[in-house]
Amino acid sequence: MKKTIFFLALILLVTSCSDDFLNSYPKARWTSYNYTNTDSIPIDILVEAKLVESYGDLRKFTFQWAGLAMCNYTTPDVEKGSTATDGGVIAEFKAMSYTPSNTQLQDYYSNCYSTIYTTNEAIALANSMSDTVSTKNTLLAEAIFIRSVMYYRLTQAFGGVPYVNQVLQQTENTPARSTRDEMWSYLETDLKWAIPHLKTRLANVASLTQGKATQNAARAVLAKVYMYQQKWTEAFTQTGLIISSGDNNLSTPYSEIWTEANEFGPESVFELNCEYKPELQINSDMGSQFSQIQGIRGVPNMGWGFNAPSQVLMDAYETGDPRKEASVVTNGETLDGRVVKADAASYQYFNKKAYVRTNERSIYGRSAFAQGYWMNIRLIRYSDVLLMHAESACELGNTTEALAKLEMVRERARNGNSAILPKVTTTDIEELRQKIRQERRIELAMEWERFYDLVRWGVAKDVITGFVQNKHELFPIPQTEIDKSNGVLTQNIGY
Repeated sequence: MKKTIFFLALILLVTSCSDDFLNSYPKARWTSYNYTNTDSIPIDILVEAKLVESYGDLRKFTFQWAGLAMCNYTTPDVEKGSTATDGGVIAEFKAMSYTPSNTQLQDYYSNCYSTIYTTNEAIALANSMSDTVSTKNTLLAEAIFIRSVMYYRLTQAFGGVPYVNQVLQQTENTPARSTRDEMWSYLETDLKWAIPHLKTRLANVASLTQGKATQNAARAVLAKVYMYQQKWTEAFTQTGLIISSGDNNLSTPYSEIWTEANEFGPESVFELNCEYKPELQINSDMGSQFSQIQGIRGVPNMGWGFNAPSQVLMDAYETGDPRKEASVVTNGETLDGRVVKADAASYQYFNKKAYVRTNERSIYGRSAFAQGYWMNIRLIRYSDVLLMHAESACELGNTTEALAKLEMVRERARNGNSAILPKVTTTDIEELRQKIRQERRIELAMEWERFYDLVRWGVAKDVITGFVQNKHELFPIPQTEIDKSNGVLTQNIGY
């Protein structure tokens, strides 16, 4: 698939390239073949380079490693997986025993702010452009979107944090924490501005720039910001705009969503591009360890076996729900004609959503030890949007709309088998609320939502063993950050 050509501007500029590589992909504007040291690089190319760097930060091991633990290991639905001793302080998330000195929290926090710094650089460069307003605004919108994603993740995890919307000089100090409400307000303003200046998914597909931010990705993040504040009308509006846009749909079968063939398909609302094609000289610089972290630990040797389904989760699926088979790998089952043999010392179940099929491992010169470096990371899916819409409709008392969108998700899950997953018909608000919450649990199992859903619903204390109310709703601000700020940053309650 010839995709994300916008990345090539940077790759071709900073690497030496063979004729075979250039013949395999459309030539970029600036390459090592047509650039000389007397040329000045156009500012838009420099902005693109900063955007590429920002997307790369989202693929980083430190962001993915800690993010999976924070989102999932903290809940009963997911086991840390791997072996009992592997993972170091990552085990603290399962035990709810993490402290301000937890190094994974430090990595997550600093990775978010490193990305924010880079996007602020991109914004500063874009603002200096004399190019057409539409080009300039598109680049600004993309940078603002990525920055908003990181501020959303920080606010979600830590509450109010320092809001920086410019490039800080070395002499400038870290600002104090904004309140959480202030952070939500900043994000609302930023995302509302960005949305009309971004392209649609279909426009990106047509221009071979898959992987860039889209209007619906920004709308989805904005809807999540609204839902945290229980602004149900506003959330309903944003998810409704995504649905009516025609840019996304549920035509991809559930079991096929995470395949290479369906990258940036209609299910994709916000998806990170990862690539590993040695024959085309696209290597692990664009890869991610996302699949490796979760891959089968044993035979076939696909990774480390973290972020694995718990027995509690497996028991929660309705009888016959095909999503269970599409989400869970069990020791002893046959995949691609080969029997899975988990390492004796490891957990015996794995996340199938992180599994890469044999036909993907044997192309583009990929080696057996690559362990899924090319697997794209699906951060927001269309079914998530539909369930956000259903939840907002339910809270607004619009049971007709809530039931309709809930049924769309369940209909796709049935995969044509009308004997399973009966249609939900209740119009009792509390019963419907619980049905929608359960559907999110199953549809988005082991993805990026469960812990924060439980916190957002105010039920984490009833579901998570060891959860301390008025403490664990937020993670601790890393002590290293407090120390570097000379006391400007304050710690969250309870830590």
